[in-house]
Amino acid sequence: MTSGGGEKLNFRSTSSRRVTPIPAYIYGPVMLTGGIMVYCYYSCLNEAPLTKRKRLIATSPEMERTMGDDQYRALLKQFHGSILPSDHRASITVQRVGSRVSAAAAKFASQYKIPMSTSPPTYTVVRSDTPNAFVLPNNHIFVLTGLFQYAKDEDELAAVLSHEMAHNLARHAGEKVSSTILIQIMARVLLMIDPSGVLFYLFLPAASLLHELPHSRETEIEADHIGVYLASEACFDPRAAVRVFR
Repeated sequence: MTSGGGEKLNFRSTSSRRVTPIPAYIYGPVMLTGGIMVYCYYSCLNEAPLTKRKRLIATSPEMERTMGDDQYRALLKQFHGSILPSDHRASITVQRVGSRVSAAAAKFASQYKIPMSTSPPTYTVVRSDTPNAFVLPNNHIFVLTGLFQYAKDEDELAAVLSHEMAHNLARHAGEKVSSTILIQIMARVLLMIDPSGVLFYLFLPAASLLHELPHSRETEIEADHIGVYLASEACFDPRAAVRVFR
C-alpha cells in the first residue's frame, strides 16, 4: 500500500506466529522410543494356532508359566475352605472330562508346535453360586459350581473346559500382558510430549475402547473356535458349545 506522500508502507499480519520446534531433549527420546517400539512390535509378532491370527507376544512361555503358578497358589489360599475335595462327585466329573480335553490339547500342541509344560493340568472345583470357569497359564483350570446350572451334561462341561484350555494353547494371557506393556510405554511417551497430561488422559479411555475391549472379544471368539476343535477331538459333542454358551 502507498501513502499519500508516496511512501510504501509494509504491513505484516499480526496473526502469524512463529512455530516453536520440539526441544531436542524431548524429540530425541520420543523418536528413539518410537523406533524401539516399532522394532519390538514386529520382532515379537506371533501367529495364533488354528486361526493364524497375527498378534504381539513379548512374554516367554516360561514367564507365563511362572506367572500362572504364582496366581494358582494365591487363589488356593483365597478359596481355602470352598474347594471341593478330590473325591467329591463334581471334582471327579471335572477331572474325568478334563483329562480327555487335556489329551486332545496335548495332541493339538504337538500339531502346532506349541511349547507345553511338563506339569499335568490342575482342575480345581470351588463351591460358589457364580456360574464361571477360568484358566491360568500353565493349565490351572478353576470351575465354580454355579456353572453346573448351565453345563448340565458332560458334553456341555467339555465345551467350557475346552474353551478355557484353548486360552492357554493360544497364549492369550501372554498376549494380554504384552498389550498392557505396549500401552503403558505409549502412555509414558505421551507424557514426555505433553507434560500437562491432556493427551495421556485422552489416550487411556481411547485405548480401552478401541483396542482392549475389541481385542478381548476377539480372543474369546478365538478360544471358542479352538475349543470346539478340542471338544471334538476329545470325542465330545461340539454342538454342546452352542447350548451352554447361549
